[in-house]
Amino acid sequence: MRSALWCALLCGVTAELADAQGVPVTFEEPQPVTVSGFAVGTAEYHRLERMNTLGAGKLAVSVFKPVGETYFFGQLTTALEGGEASTEIDNLLVSWTPSHASQWSFAFGRFDAPLGFERDDEPLNLTPFTSFNFELARPAKFTGAIVRYTASRHLAFAAAITNGWNVTEDNNRGKTGLLRAEWIATEGLTLGVAWVYGPEHDGTDAFQRSLLATDLTVQRGSVIVGAEFNLGGERDAMGGSLRWVGGAVTGFYRLTRSLGFSAKYDHLDDTHAVVSGVPQVLRSFTIGPMWFYSSAQEGIFSNVEHTTFHIPRIAVRAALHVHYSTEPFFANDQGGLERQDTHAVLEVFYVF
Repeated sequence: MRSALWCALLCGVTAELADAQGVPVTFEEPQPVTVSGFAVGTAEYHRLERMNTLGAGKLAVSVFKPVGETYFFGQLTTALEGGEASTEIDNLLVSWTPSHASQWSFAFGRFDAPLGFERDDEPLNLTPFTSFNFELARPAKFTGAIVRYTASRHLAFAAAITNGWNVTEDNNRGKTGLLRAEWIATEGLTLGVAWVYGPEHDGTDAFQRSLLATDLTVQRGSVIVGAEFNLGGERDAMGGSLRWVGGAVTGFYRLTRSLGFSAKYDHLDDTHAVVSGVPQVLRSFTIGPMWFYSSAQEGIFSNVEHTTFHIPRIAVRAALHVHYSTEPFFANDQGGLERQDTHAVLEVFYVF
């Protein structure tokens, strides 16, 4: 009883002192900063380069901080490539969702391009290798502003104005725009359509580039299928249009509670040499098992997008990646180029 009286007295004194200074009183605990991320290690074999190597390939650390109607999300990624490590701001986003209009959200910063099925963070993908479509046929990252509108639980829209494809600082005076519509038919079926338009060449606003990108995600029980289709065009010096077209399909089948199997087919027709620099048709096929354990925490590394598959905390993936070209494109250990190459990888990632 005496403790309760002292507590009430202390609260009353605190409230009166704060009121006298014009400071609002709250006994709510501040929302904490959430730190998460992932680490990736690999063992790889490259047939043409006649090389096998072990690597601690990537470390990503992200922070998430909600403040009222806004939140901050940032991710620093250190990756090893060509024997050298580099660190970049992979994501940096400030987002605002008005409490009186929660169907709207406004964000500014660097973020994943809201199109396609594949992402650049290993835990968000179902295979260790990304496709030619992801690497060449469409943007993976944007820096700019984006507004999203959720019309209903089945329909959502987005619009963005950005610096351009995969650039942090604008490489010309123009801007790239994006419009996207997304239809969530059921829990296991999502269809998205996006239109991207803007100049992408260094130092000039000419040669406008356009892209129609569609993506489809289907989940039926233990089976997940993710597909994307990209149709692009770019103005040339004569006023004509140079085209490329491509698509990728990823399949995943969960065999047991901790074991799955994935496969991916990728096709990119770039006969006008717009995105690859060589007039060619590229194809690749990836296949391999995945063993996984436990589930990661809620947040960006919680689920593969548009599915109920929880990203594992620990996963081991083995994959064989075979790719082809109609023209010599893949470097060998003699400094030459060949039309076919094979990679094998054993990848381990840990999400924290």
